[in-house]
Amino acid sequence: MRKNKIPQYPPAKILKFFERFRYLLVRLSRKLTPANVAIIEIVQGFYVTKAIGVAAGLNLAELLKKGEKTVTELAKLTRTHEDSLYRLMRMLASQGVFIEKKNKCFINNRLSETLLDRQDSMRHMVIHQVNGINWKMFEKLDHVVKTGNNAAQDILGMDVFEYLEKNPDKNEIYNQAMTNNSLMLSYSILSEYNFSRAETIVDIGGGQGILLSMILSKYNDIQGKVFDLQHVVEGAKKIAEEYKVSDRMEFIPGNFFENIPQGGDIYLLKSIVHNLSDNQCINLLKKIKGVLPQNGKILIFEPVIENNNRYSFAKLYDIQMLVSRQDGKERTKEDFKELISKSDLKLNKVIQTAAPFSIIEITK
Repeated sequence: MRKNKIPQYPPAKILKFFERFRYLLVRLSRKLTPANVAIIEIVQGFYVTKAIGVAAGLNLAELLKKGEKTVTELAKLTRTHEDSLYRLMRMLASQGVFIEKKNKCFINNRLSETLLDRQDSMRHMVIHQVNGINWKMFEKLDHVVKTGNNAAQDILGMDVFEYLEKNPDKNEIYNQAMTNNSLMLSYSILSEYNFSRAETIVDIGGGQGILLSMILSKYNDIQGKVFDLQHVVEGAKKIAEEYKVSDRMEFIPGNFFENIPQGGDIYLLKSIVHNLSDNQCINLLKKIKGVLPQNGKILIFEPVIENNNRYSFAKLYDIQMLVSRQDGKERTKEDFKELISKSDLKLNKVIQTAAPFSIIEITK
């Protein structure tokens, strides 16, 4: 039986160099453009954002999977207004998403192909970011900045995760989005970090278990435990079966604020810490320390904010945390050092990855 392919990413240092060069060109372009024009171009970026969300919702990339189609064909398949759909796709093509050919025909390109229904898709992540409650929360950014209170409570009347638990349809989109995101991150983690000495890995708040499944798929001698809320962890069983690692995977329902499973020599925290306040982070790290063997490791996977004026995914995503999570935030390396020190643990090293996330390795 064929294993799912796990691509090897280029070294993070090479990709980070080109990322800085790319955004240097963006900043240079803005400096060479009249300021009032440049600021409007930046603001109008939300036109593109929403249009990509609509394209993802209509599944246009999948309809073009086998080749070009006219806008007339696409409008019939999606039950949309033909001229309006054409104008949307024409704009996206001008932004490098899809390609317009003669006679109002469209085909996929490398960016639109990320919206296909396949292993490395980002479609559900786009839908989650643009077409749901997330979009509504960003409409309240002014409220958040003025009050310091997150927008979720204002819009939903409850915490985001409480809302998702009570709304299975929204929760399904969220879980699929996190799986999309986890694939991108998992490729980069496996390209930079060697898990070969691990015996048992416990993924705390591991969601549908995509990262852990991929690690076990690559390393045949490792056992794994995915730990998350009951309604989340059920989805991990299917993914473990897809990666043919279910015989080495244990699925444990629970709440990491209450307890931590024992038996791991590596504990993973992927996209968990940024959802928590400093005190919650310290309490969680102390709980893990209580079950961590002397030579064990905790690996945090999060964006790390740099103290400079360069482009920063971490600074962008920090605004996501600002609107959606009370006391949630992205952190600097110094912030992580302080949290880890207050947990009576040691920051061993920070490893950059090809994705906009770093691996923060913690030991006793």
